Amino acid sequence: MPLALAGSMLSDTAGGANLNPGSPDAELLEVFVDYRGRQLVAASLFAAGAAAQLVFLGPLWARLRTGSEWLAVVAVAGGVAAGVLWVAIGAGGALASAVAADYNDADAARFLMVYGWEIGRVTVAPYLVMVAAATVAGIQHHVFGSRFNTFGVAFSALLVLGLFPASPAGLMGMVATVWVVVASLILAFGKDPGPGPLHEG
Repeated sequence: MPLALAGSMLSDTAGGANLNPGSPDAELLEVFVDYRGRQLVAASLFAAGAAAQLVFLGPLWARLRTGSEWLAVVAVAGGVAAGVLWVAIGAGGALASAVAADYNDADAARFLMVYGWEIGRVTVAPYLVMVAAATVAGIQHHVFGSRFNTFGVAFSALLVLGLFPASPAGLMGMVATVWVVVASLILAFGKDPGPGPLHEG
């Protein structure tokens, strides 16, 4: 969700201050202290983004189960896992950065900086599960239109690439929220293809 993306940008101490793990202790700690308030706001945004995603899963479930209840379960399970990870990793990491600033711990700041670059990596797999299941349901059971199904295929391929160690998986985990936004708009304002026969698999 956009809230999670906003939280990620707000909590990015390195990008905003041209820091890297090799920066001097004093410079590193100065920035972490300056960004402490932003980290606390970012933690709230991550949590709100996760809550918004869980709300989104209700309409997604309702749409997918008109075609395949099994695929609806798979997609929602992936979405729940991604939402939980945003709270545990995104909000948790932002709060940990605020604590590192409180204790003036340069080593912890370095660790959290690198950790922050990778927070989106572990969300790639559950997002892939959600997007792929919804796309398969759209193609096989026509619960979504053809253009959104094509969009889902492209996004699934992008997320598969994100599973490889050399890929910018953290960025892909963040970008996966774009699919959630587009799907939300379609569920809210798009034309329903109409109820199809309910399949158990």
